[in-house]
Amino acid sequence: MKKQSIKKNFIFQILYQFIILVLPLITSPYLTRVLGGHNLGIYVFSYSIGYYFVIAAMLGIAKYGQRIIASRRNDENSLRKTFWSLYYAHLIFSLVSLAAYLFFCLFQKDNKTIFFIQAIYVASALFDITWLFYGLENFKSVVIKNLFVKFTSTLLIFLFVKNPSDLWIYTLIMSCSFFAGQFSLLPQAIKLIHPVKICWNNMKEHFKPLFVLSVAVIAASLYTMFDKTLIGIFINEDNVAYYEYAYKIIQIPTSIIAVIGTVLFPRSCACYASGDIKGMKNYFKLAIIFTFFISIGSIFGLICVSDLFVELYYGSDFLPSSLILKTLTPLILIVMCGDIVRMQFLIPMKKDTAYILIAVFNAVLNLSISCILLPLIGVEGAVVGTISAELFGLIFQSIVCRKYIDWLIVIKYLLLFFMSGLVMIFAIFIIKNIFNDGWFALSLQVGFGMITYFIVSFLLVLVIERKQIIVYLRKKL
Repeated sequence: MKKQSIKKNFIFQILYQFIILVLPLITSPYLTRVLGGHNLGIYVFSYSIGYYFVIAAMLGIAKYGQRIIASRRNDENSLRKTFWSLYYAHLIFSLVSLAAYLFFCLFQKDNKTIFFIQAIYVASALFDITWLFYGLENFKSVVIKNLFVKFTSTLLIFLFVKNPSDLWIYTLIMSCSFFAGQFSLLPQAIKLIHPVKICWNNMKEHFKPLFVLSVAVIAASLYTMFDKTLIGIFINEDNVAYYEYAYKIIQIPTSIIAVIGTVLFPRSCACYASGDIKGMKNYFKLAIIFTFFISIGSIFGLICVSDLFVELYYGSDFLPSSLILKTLTPLILIVMCGDIVRMQFLIPMKKDTAYILIAVFNAVLNLSISCILLPLIGVEGAVVGTISAELFGLIFQSIVCRKYIDWLIVIKYLLLFFMSGLVMIFAIFIIKNIFNDGWFALSLQVGFGMITYFIVSFLLVLVIERKQIIVYLRKKL
């Protein structure tokens, strides 16, 4: 298979993440006012339940599939057998999971219709083969097809969701969009990787690594999605909506940062398969600089503007989301640093045992803290549990991969962007004293803060990396 350009893949992923982040930004204010917090809480709660069955269907195929496809993409016969044997194994697990979810729905007393509609979302796991295209570094196909689906679903929301009673329509649109996005890739996969006869032994090869990685994936889902389920159990659906819509804002910078990890992951897998450790370290350096730049700027910026942003954007009914948003901001840096270490070293180097143990420990820690604190301090208990789990996970992963991490680079750029963030806070504080109400004030605060952060960061990088920049320019000249 032809090796794809990192630059092109990065551009496609940035475009995709930008669009899928902008579209919810357009629909969220509309939905918070049309459906209201209670109905949105019901949707999020039912989605969180369906998500567990999707995770069970996917097992560890997202990471395992990318890793094995990336390592075998240069051998056509091996690639065909690997893909189809892995997909058939995945198909079996997905059908079992879908049947289990439908059985679960039969015993629901409240909002049974919504839960049954979410079965379409669970069924989308049957056709989720994005791991094939990511393993081949063919991001273009995934991006183009999913963008069309996202635009269509956004249009349908504005056309058909008009009042609180339309919750089932909104759920149907979202579930069908997941299904269509996954199913649209299957015809191209069949054309790209021609079907081949597969026996049981071919599938059997993948069972153990899939089950091994599934433990980590399921454990990780407990502290990324289970928070919303626990809030619904211990408090109420309204608070699920407040938490979810604060978390949506956090996902904007994390999704942008995740692009670099997604693009470089198959390349790191290929580097490790060929013994190129130096190449893996170079990709890690690139990823960590990008992560620090986006995450630190986002944390300081969101803390400064969250009150005004939530009131204007979601409406006064969602003001509780403002405090939740502020306390969630450290997750941007912690989660994405953990993701970079995991995607660039831990999984490509097949340190699956360490990956599983860390994920299980994180899940237990998060569940324990959340269950203790939720009844005592409310939603903030889930925030404390999540941050604690992610922080411990980052520390443990870094210890496991310590020999491959250039700590000087990490500390140097962490301090650099932290200084830029402090200057940005000062700049936003000046603007807030003059303009502190309305969309114009918010735009000024955000715009002036971003420009200040970018300029200061740029100047500091020039000072620190002046020698490397001079050498690079000389080579180009």
